[in-house]
Amino acid sequence: HVRVIVNQERQTRYMAEGMVLNGSRVDFNFVTPQMQVEPADLILLATKNHHLEQAIEDIQGHVGPETMILSLLNGIDSEAMLEARFGPEHVLYGFTTVLDSTRVGTRIDFSTEGIIYFGEKRNTRTVRIETLADLFTCAKINHVVPENIERELWAKFMVNVSINTISAITRGTYGDCAHIPAIRDLIVDTQREVVALAQKAGIEGLGDAYIEKYQKVFASLEYDGKTSMLQDVEAGRPTENKWFCVRASKLGKELGVPTPLIDVLGRIADGAEAVQKRHIGNR
Repeated sequence: HVRVIVNQERQTRYMAEGMVLNGSRVDFNFVTPQMQVEPADLILLATKNHHLEQAIEDIQGHVGPETMILSLLNGIDSEAMLEARFGPEHVLYGFTTVLDSTRVGTRIDFSTEGIIYFGEKRNTRTVRIETLADLFTCAKINHVVPENIERELWAKFMVNVSINTISAITRGTYGDCAHIPAIRDLIVDTQREVVALAQKAGIEGLGDAYIEKYQKVFASLEYDGKTSMLQDVEAGRPTENKWFCVRASKLGKELGVPTPLIDVLGRIADGAEAVQKRHIGNR
């Protein structure tokens, strides 16, 4: 059975209001971290990066000797944090892509269900990977076990650093990012900086084919769909800029790889976030 781990405030709110998916209310089994439960076979982490430390504390009582933990967070750091706390034997590598969901309160609207990419860090096709793939198939959850999960994680990181940041700054939708040349070209140039970082970091095979692949993905999504970072800026919520451009800039300095576009975009994104928070605070 499925349970959703939330804090007390969220449990009360979600149980009262329910989650509304594409207009239909769905009631999940919401549990708090303090509740006594049997260890989970699988824990899916689907928080923002700035909530990860708290989420690690919250799942502590749900982890048993055989529990698999699959992080679906953006960025390239969550798996290492989970390994440090629970041990690498519990942690799978993964992320989601091809999503265009829009969240307002407890209402979520989407036109695509997305795809979960996952695998072992060393890309071995283990029994637990096969078991999880079978589970997702039975549950009709779109999934891919790629040849190289770290390369795919970096490809998603490339997308987060570029389209998420640039959409948040320009307020551009997925369609804008795919079809307005000034935005599209800036996204591609930024992605090439991430490719250079990946090559220096020892990630093989990330290049123009991935840039072209994600251009097609953007173009396939709902034109007016928005990245999560743009939604966060518009709502005055904290963004994940620290785990996108700021992280890439820091890595560039460590590896000796110039990242001039990323450096500037990160600073502008921080400024845009601060200005929007001030505007919302003055309403």
